[in-house]
Amino acid sequence: MKKLITLALVLMMALSLVGTAFAADSYDIIYLTPSTASAFWSQVEVGILQAKADLEKELGITINYSCVGPAEEQQTEQYITAFENAIAQMPAAIVTATLSIDSTVPKAREATEAGIVLNFVNCGLGVGDDGAHAETYNEFYYCSNDTIGELAGQAFIKALQDKGMALDKGTIGINMNVENEALNHRIQAFRDYMTANAPALVQTETYYNNNVVEKSQTNAENIIATYGDELIGMYSGNNITCDGVCNAVRAADKKDGFVSVGVDSDDIEIQALRDGYLSAIIVQNAYEQGYKCMENAIRTVVTGTNPEEAKQVNCPPVIVTLDNIDSEEINFIMNPQLAN
Repeated sequence: MKKLITLALVLMMALSLVGTAFAADSYDIIYLTPSTASAFWSQVEVGILQAKADLEKELGITINYSCVGPAEEQQTEQYITAFENAIAQMPAAIVTATLSIDSTVPKAREATEAGIVLNFVNCGLGVGDDGAHAETYNEFYYCSNDTIGELAGQAFIKALQDKGMALDKGTIGINMNVENEALNHRIQAFRDYMTANAPALVQTETYYNNNVVEKSQTNAENIIATYGDELIGMYSGNNITCDGVCNAVRAADKKDGFVSVGVDSDDIEIQALRDGYLSAIIVQNAYEQGYKCMENAIRTVVTGTNPEEAKQVNCPPVIVTLDNIDSEEINFIMNPQLAN
């Protein structure tokens, strides 16, 4: 009888261990987005969802996925509240991006200390490879804002040359959504490139719009009215900003003798590019960043080890113009779709 009882206990323990193993095949992962209404963050999510599908199939696991966050990027208080709620759920991992570094750092530390795998995508706790607050998260996939600014400068000068415009006179309007430690590199890198390669061109102060299209349009209209014929073009540091600038440039019918370069793609920018009101778009591969960030989070959760050697991984952008916008590669980067 004792042998039977002992055998029964062993079998119960074995079944318990098997049950635990099966339970470990299911993981809760939250995508905490800075904006549920943003085309860019939706493109990031396409990459996240594709990585989820691919890794579930490869590893034979189930990811219980949810997406949370405020409607608009400027709602940073709501973002922090959503972060707190996400931590309280104790998921296996959180994939996120932040436009409010100072407020996010303590939440990142809290999540990591609680054993949650925390990955940042595109916008993290520093400018990229500076290593800022690296102890508070697992991995960061980003697109160098310095590279974005430099490519914008290259595209701006090429557009000037293609239109036969001089590099020795004129004013460039500078526009951005918010003043942010990381995003400011997009502006400064553009300024530095233009100063080095077209030093005679004047650059305005940076006009901030708090990531509101209407405010961006008003700013652009004011720049156009203020500088008149001296104004030879505009630089817009993100897609929301560029949407407003495109609206203003279209309303003023500025095509000939005018150059406009934006960052990140959406329908307004693409149409403006096709219609001649935008010269180039510096496009990040949002899909690639989202995919790599989610893939890393899943592999880290499953294996208990971060597979990346570097803490920060740069995913370079591309310059999109009328010459390449209809290529298969660019079309997917600008309009990623989940595989069937």
